Parts: sequence; C-alpha cells; structure tokens
Amino acid sequence: MASISTQEKGDIKSLFHDPDHYIKSFGVFVKASTNIDSNWKENVFNEAVVAKLQVNIPDGEEFAALGVGVGSGKLDTKMMCKLRNRYPCIKNIAVEPAAGQIKLYKELVTTMADKLDGITIDWRKQGLDEFRKAKVARGDTTKYHFISAIHSLYYVDDMEDSLKWLYEQLEDGGMMLIITLSDDSGVWRLRNRYKFFEDRLVRFINSEHIRQAFSKQKIPFTDYKQTARVDITDSFEEDSVDGQLKVDFIAQVMNFHTTASPALQRGLMEYLRGPDCSEHKDGKVLFNNNWDAVIVTK
Repeated sequence: MASISTQEKGDIKSLFHDPDHYIKSFGVFVKASTNIDSNWKENVFNEAVVAKLQVNIPDGEEFAALGVGVGSGKLDTKMMCKLRNRYPCIKNIAVEPAAGQIKLYKELVTTMADKLDGITIDWRKQGLDEFRKAKVARGDTTKYHFISAIHSLYYVDDMEDSLKWLYEQLEDGGMMLIITLSDDSGVWRLRNRYKFFEDRLVRFINSEHIRQAFSKQKIPFTDYKQTARVDITDSFEEDSVDGQLKVDFIAQVMNFHTTASPALQRGLMEYLRGPDCSEHKDGKVLFNNNWDAVIVTK
C-alpha cells in the first residue's frame, strides 16, 4: 500500500458522502464498461443457479428472494426474470440504502412491467446491517429460496458474520449468490494501494476474502470468475468530464482532480494506466474490472 501523507492527500473526501455524485460517477463508469452481465445472465446464471435450485414451491405460495445492494435493479430484474421461468410467482425483497438508486429501480420496473408479471418487489431503503437488525427486532423468521448480495458486502460492519447470517436465512435447497471485486482486478489493486479513507463507510475486501470466509465456516461454494473491462481512455484527457468522473468512482473520491494534491494525482494516474490496473489495445486504455461470483447451495 502506498504511504500517503495528509499534505499529499490534499482536501479529498469520500465519494460516499455525496450519493448524487456517487450515482453520477457510477453511471459514467458503467456506461463505458463491457457488457459484463451478458454472458452471466444468459449462460452462467441459468446453468449455475436457475437449473440447480432444489426447492419445491407448493401451489399458491411464492418463491422468496432477497436482494442485498440491488442498486438500480439492472441485474436484479434480469435474474428475477430468469427465475420466473421456473417459479411463476416471486416475492423479491430488494434492499438498497441509496434513495436515488431505488428511484431508478422503480423507473426501470415501470418500463418493463410486462416482463415482470408475477414478480412482486418490496423495496427496503436499508443497508444489510440495518435490514438484519430490523428483521431480528420484529421476530421475522422468513427464509428465502434465493439470496443475492451484489457488490454490497463492502459496506457491512462484519463481513464474515454477515455471510453466516445470510446463509442461515436460506431455505434448505436454496442458493446464495455473492458478487465482489476479483482479487486480481485493477479496482482492487488500486484501492488497496491507495487506501484514502480508514473509516466504517467501506471495507476493503475481494473475492478471496469471501472464499476464505466460507471455507472457515465449512460452507461449500463454487466460484465463477468474470472478465470485464472499462474504457478509461478519456480519463487521461485533461478536459474530459466523463473521464474525471470515472476516476472519481475508481478511487472513491469526490472530485479527485480538483481536490487531491498534484503529486498524488500524478502517482495515481500513472498507476491507473500501468499493467497492474489496465491493458492497452487499439489506442485505448482498458481498465481491469474483473469480478467474481461465489455461489452457495444450502
């Protein structure tokens, strides 16, 4: 990890202090990404989850799904549509702490209402820790046939305990899907090298930490590695607004180019375009955004 002095940092602030800026920078980052969920939703998810679910739903009862960190619902809705091919009635609890993301999710649902017939979505504006606390407090013993946690375990107080609790919430025969940064991704390498913020807003974990946690708890799992790239060529163009927003998201820093010291900017940008984080192809700088899916069956 690079040693960063207070003077070198400048006046940088965590991206998580401004949800609107987070959503804006995330949107630009995703737009420049390869279609990372295409092969996943069309092949891997069908084969690794839908086809292997061992739960039988009695007539008149719903398939119970829990999504943690559902964001704008882009991937969540696609997974629900695939699950509906086997289970025509689904109740999906969608947990997401950002109001802006829930708004986008609801707008998405409006545009694809015909495709979501039979799927009921119950949005909860909460993080996982808050959702868990509330569920326990009201004595809710509901269990789920499918649980997903998509890039959301970075924000829990205790990752290992959260995984154990989520596993306990599964019905027998149910499945849990955890998606995190890959341990070989450029995102992980850069954020691990430049740990700007040592607070409870975000945890520095990757897929290897998830695998270790399941192994420690003697919970069998299957790991699926997914290759993804993001075109960050414009991040090295001085006047590119989108390029700067991509750097904000990758570094998790608000307005990095105007708040970080010149020395820190030079160091981070040099590392960002280097072989640990990116590859160069056809004149483009392609950032390594690999992620892993870890699947557990109860």
